[in-house]
Amino acid sequence: MKTPEKVRTAVVSGQFYPEEPELLKEKIRQFLTAAKGVPAPDVRALIVPHAGYDYSGQIAAEAYKSVEGRKFESVVIIAFLHRIFLQGVLVDDVAAYETPLGRVPVDRELVRAIQMSHPLFRNALPGRLEEHSLEVQIPFLQETVQDLKIVPIYIGVQNITNVTTLADTLATILAGRNILVVATTDLSHFHSYETASAKDKALIALFEKGNAEAIYDAYAKEEAEACGMGPVLTSILLARKMKWSGPRLIRYANSGDVTGDRSSVVGYAAMAFLEK
Repeated sequence: MKTPEKVRTAVVSGQFYPEEPELLKEKIRQFLTAAKGVPAPDVRALIVPHAGYDYSGQIAAEAYKSVEGRKFESVVIIAFLHRIFLQGVLVDDVAAYETPLGRVPVDRELVRAIQMSHPLFRNALPGRLEEHSLEVQIPFLQETVQDLKIVPIYIGVQNITNVTTLADTLATILAGRNILVVATTDLSHFHSYETASAKDKALIALFEKGNAEAIYDAYAKEEAEACGMGPVLTSILLARKMKWSGPRLIRYANSGDVTGDRSSVVGYAAMAFLEK
C-alpha cells in the first residue's frame, strides 16, 4: 500500500490572514488593487515582509504586484525558522503546501537537486512545522503567479556559512532557468516610530548598495535589525552571482502607519532585484 505523501497544512490561517477562502482572496485583491506599482517583466527576486496581513499585507502586495500575471518554472521562497533550532538549512521536500486557497505543489525535482548538492541541505524536521514566515507568502503567490510551484527553504542558524553556501548552490542550480526568488524579513522591532524609521532606512540603504559583507558586519554588531537577515543576505549574494541589479526599494512602512500607535513599531520593506 502506497504511503500518502506529506502535505504541510496552514498553521497561521485565521491568525495572520483570513481562513475563509473568499475573504482571503478579497483581502489580497484589495491590497493588489491599492498597490502603486505595475507588473515588471525584468523582476527576478523580491524581498517581502511576513507579519500579519493587517500590518504588512499592503507592503507585501507592492512587491507581488510587480510579478502579477507572470509564469515561472518555480518560485524559490527563502525564509527562516523562528521557533525551531536547526544548525543548517531545511529544503523542504514535502509534496505540497496547503492554504485556504488550495494546495500548491512543491517542485521536488528542484528540491532534491538542492539537497544533493551539499550536506548542509539534508536536514529534516519531523512532525509539524510551526513557522509562518514562508506560509504567509503562499496566498499572495497563489493570486499573482500562474501555475505556481514552490521550493520552500528555511535557514536555521543565520550565519555567513549557511548564507554563502545556499547562495552559491542556488546560483549554480538556477542558472538559465526562469525562477523567481522570494526572500522574507521584517525590519526593526519595537522601537518608537522615529527610531525605527531611521534604523530601517539606514539598513535599506545598505541593502541597495548590495554590500553583503558590510550588512552582515552591521548585523553581527547589532547595529542593524532584520529578523530574516539570512534570507536577505542570500538574495543579495545570489544577485551578485546572477548579475541582477538591486535590490531597489518599492515601498517602506511600519506598523505605526497602519495602527496609528507610534510608540512601538515593526518595520516592513518591499524590494525587487531586476535582470540587467
